[in-house]
Amino acid sequence: MMSFINMLAGPLIGSLIGYVTNYIAVKMLFRPRQPVKIGNFTLPFTPGIIPRRKAELARALGKTVGNNLITGSDLEQMFLNERAKQKILDEIAALLDRDEPSIENMFSSFWGQEDYRRGKVQLENFICAKITSAFTRLNLGEIIVRESARAIKEKTEGTMLAFVANDKLIASMVVPVGKKIESYLMENGQDLIRPIINKEIEDFSAKSIASLLTETGLEKDRLLELVEKVYTQLITTKVADFIRQFDIAGVVEEKINAMDAIEVERLVLSVMKRELNAIINLGALIGFIIGLINLLF
Repeated sequence: MMSFINMLAGPLIGSLIGYVTNYIAVKMLFRPRQPVKIGNFTLPFTPGIIPRRKAELARALGKTVGNNLITGSDLEQMFLNERAKQKILDEIAALLDRDEPSIENMFSSFWGQEDYRRGKVQLENFICAKITSAFTRLNLGEIIVRESARAIKEKTEGTMLAFVANDKLIASMVVPVGKKIESYLMENGQDLIRPIINKEIEDFSAKSIASLLTETGLEKDRLLELVEKVYTQLITTKVADFIRQFDIAGVVEEKINAMDAIEVERLVLSVMKRELNAIINLGALIGFIIGLINLLF
């Protein structure tokens, strides 16, 4: 009996040594979390491997995720998946069927009341400027002169005034008026049309998308078909730009660097706990086998 125990002692001690050695090695991946110093001397292997090389781990994971795990084709497949695309179209269709909210309420909820108000003022200024610019390109002064002269001639034709109202006289009358009107419109045109533009924008903002579709006679199915085409084209042509702008690799690296050592340990263990335990148990098994082999030599 004693001989049998002596025989098992070697393999059991080898198994214990293998288990403890691998257990310490696995723990040293994460511990200690901070450098251990004796005076100005830092003990070797402190902090643990992962806390000490967290920045390199973050950079490597970021590159792996950004360059290999989440690619442009992956995002394209994800966004153009029939279920995902249909979900988006269903949400838009539901919005088109609702009499509420108004366009103003909808954009205010997306952007905030202040941003919406600022955007509406910018739109108003833009439209006023475009209309005023159109007035300038039309040469309203020349149009007024030409049409006024034509009207005077038509009114005086066949009358005694036709002998007096020659082209020179008519021009001397209407040209100054045309210039005055053109100058007035250039100086005050935006102030004249601003209340009208403001009223139109207010009326438009108070309507819902459903009511606008009814007023314009645009069929909902045609609009959804257009939305689907635009969405598909946008994802197909711009997804690579999205990837570059998102900088997924940089985001992952930044997030991991922002985590403390405990969070990194939990992250690694959530993925590799079973494998790390298997390494510890493998150490015990190898130690036991080496102990058995020693019995033979």
